[in-house]
Amino acid sequence: MSTSIDLTATAGLPAPSELEESAAAILHRGSIINDSLQRAHARWSLLADAYEAPEQFQVRGGMDLPRTAGEAVLQAASHAASALRAFAGAVEEIHRKRLELQAEAGELLEENNCPAPTGALPAGNGPLSLPALLLQSRADQLALELSAAEDECMRALARLERSHGAERRGL
Repeated sequence: MSTSIDLTATAGLPAPSELEESAAAILHRGSIINDSLQRAHARWSLLADAYEAPEQFQVRGGMDLPRTAGEAVLQAASHAASALRAFAGAVEEIHRKRLELQAEAGELLEENNCPAPTGALPAGNGPLSLPALLLQSRADQLALELSAAEDECMRALARLERSHGAERRGL
């Protein structure tokens, strides 16, 4: 009987700390852009009352665009950071479960007096034992969880692009 457990679908997980750092960097840059545009709007506002011309209402209205653009950038950065943080949390949980599975698979290999694995956790070519089948099922479930987390992150970012793309076209 074999006790081969394939964990390759969850190999090479991104580091949750790097995802968190990326989220923080996106949010920080969005905040810097928003602050800059808010300051530009505030400076214009100081002059707005002194500006008199036939088109003054159009110009004043146009000068509100930096303020709203800054707010939109900050909101987009916040949503992108949230998507990355949610993905980081999912990856951290998957990594924890993967380590547990590796330990259980190692114990199963020892129980069956199989040699120590070098790659995926192979130990023979025959049919899987019931405990090995259960472990493989959990490994497959982890792969599905990773795929779902990736898909959710991409959907969140795609929603962000669609909503802000529509705003840009409306300007």
